[in-house]
Amino acid sequence: MSDLPSSEQLRALLAALERGLLERGTAVRLVLLAALAREHVLLIGPPGTAKSELARRLHRCLAGARYFERLLTRFSTPEELFGPLSLKALEDDRYERLIDGYLPTAGVAFLDEVFKANSAILNALLTLFNEREFDQGTGRIAVPLISVVAASNETPDDESLLAFHDRFLVRVPVQPVGDASFAALLQLPPGGADWPADPLRPAQLQAAAEAAERVAVGDVALGALAALRQWLAARRQPVSDRRWRQLVRLMRLAAAT
Repeated sequence: MSDLPSSEQLRALLAALERGLLERGTAVRLVLLAALAREHVLLIGPPGTAKSELARRLHRCLAGARYFERLLTRFSTPEELFGPLSLKALEDDRYERLIDGYLPTAGVAFLDEVFKANSAILNALLTLFNEREFDQGTGRIAVPLISVVAASNETPDDESLLAFHDRFLVRVPVQPVGDASFAALLQLPPGGADWPADPLRPAQLQAAAEAAERVAVGDVALGALAALRQWLAARRQPVSDRRWRQLVRLMRLAAAT
């Protein structure tokens, strides 16, 4: 239990994540919680609403994690995300990529306009997101990925993207600041200050996961989830069994920390 993140450390990280970002308290808490749970986050909203800044700050919350960032378009190629092909390996009849510095070596990644990627990229991302593995040559290698923060201006309506959309357990709408915070937005000081909080070490992430497994889900919570499932079913919004289990794990981790 000595490696479990303290409440003081987590409060300091939340404050550092939110500093200078107005009306982002919910997004900040969910991004950090998702990282603790090794889940992925989809931020939905227009440009200029601090989506990429949240991802960069999350990276600073995790000790030793490498960072990767890319804007995706329909013309993006696998090489941009996964690295160029190794010419030396091709000479030996091996199809391998030079992945150092690319997504397969990142702990935290920000993928902007993620649903604009082509099917070749999305199929590779599914394996990387779910199994934390990457196809390298004739085998698969484990990747150190903790959490992907993806961004999109809108949710996809193309049925071919629904399976990929379902991989984001946490989906957070992000809008421009409201009128009440507009004056404060205009008066914010420029950024660039030192990071004021101690990042989470890998041992602390593991300790949080182990503590979450010991949290019991009570009858009140189970009843609320059952009612929510019925409410969603009545509105023809089905939720997969996998997502329900992931949601309960997220609740356990929130309670443990």
